[in-house]
Amino acid sequence: MKLKLGVIGCGKKSSQYIDTWSQRTDIDIVCVCDPSEGALQHVKAILSAHGRKEVHAYQDWQTLLSEQGSTLDAVYICTPHAVHANQALAALELNLDVLLEKPMVTTVDEAKALQSAQQASGKQLVVAYQGGLSPLVHQLKEDIATKRYGDLMSINAAIWEDWADTYTGHWKQVPEISGGGFMFDTGAHMMNTTSMLCSQPFASVSAKMNNHNFPVDIVTTVIGELADGMLFSMHACGKSIRCTSRIECFFTDYVVRVCAWGRWIEIEDRDGNIERKEQESANNLMNVFLQTKDGNIQNPSDIEQGLHMAKLWDAIKLSASKSGAPVAC
Repeated sequence: MKLKLGVIGCGKKSSQYIDTWSQRTDIDIVCVCDPSEGALQHVKAILSAHGRKEVHAYQDWQTLLSEQGSTLDAVYICTPHAVHANQALAALELNLDVLLEKPMVTTVDEAKALQSAQQASGKQLVVAYQGGLSPLVHQLKEDIATKRYGDLMSINAAIWEDWADTYTGHWKQVPEISGGGFMFDTGAHMMNTTSMLCSQPFASVSAKMNNHNFPVDIVTTVIGELADGMLFSMHACGKSIRCTSRIECFFTDYVVRVCAWGRWIEIEDRDGNIERKEQESANNLMNVFLQTKDGNIQNPSDIEQGLHMAKLWDAIKLSASKSGAPVAC
């Protein structure tokens, strides 16, 4: 049975997914929405190139949900961060399953509102972190719990991109819409994957940010401690080369590296031997969403994790506002 899917937001990332999903036989993209007519025409052309029928196109998401909500099974939401909560709430209230782009929300209160709506509807909300849905990341999480590589001693994570100049003038650099800068945009992948791998809850963080004359943070450094005393660090640089990341987990017997999106993992032993595994992400995102929606697996990237992330981001911002003073999570 085909999933009847509506898409809210047809920007770069969404159009890439539409290109992948329109080649599948188990998904019927029924309607799309974007305020930009150019974006709508672009995704229409993608669907047409794959032999898909004409879709209903809207420039207003409320109208899409009002007119098409009863015909849909689920929606994929890929819009500016500040509107995620309202759009996901409206979809859940229509008893639709939701695949929601990261970050889930911009505030803890929004996360709690989504939590209540999801519980009332009984539907699934999956946050579309590739790392959060990656089998490689979840296997590493299990390996940490079973001490396959020995005791986890520390985690050092970094992510970088030519983000500052690429998105000059873009909504991503408008604080009221984005909810933050590079750390909360691309860096959110690093924060989410790191938080999933940490063996204990965060106890405290100390953070500093530098905007480098942009309206939002461009460089952020975080050091912190888990409840069990393990130390970790995260660094995000939004004025560098192509988008790349590396999260290094230091064990007593191995060093394991994974990218923030869970696309690859490297396992290095004491002799310097490295085993590398890779994972395709675009179809994996939809595969995991469908399995979660159908109740075949437990939601691997749920609202609880989104709430955890919101609390972490609040602590990072608070510490940065206090010149790096430690803040309890």
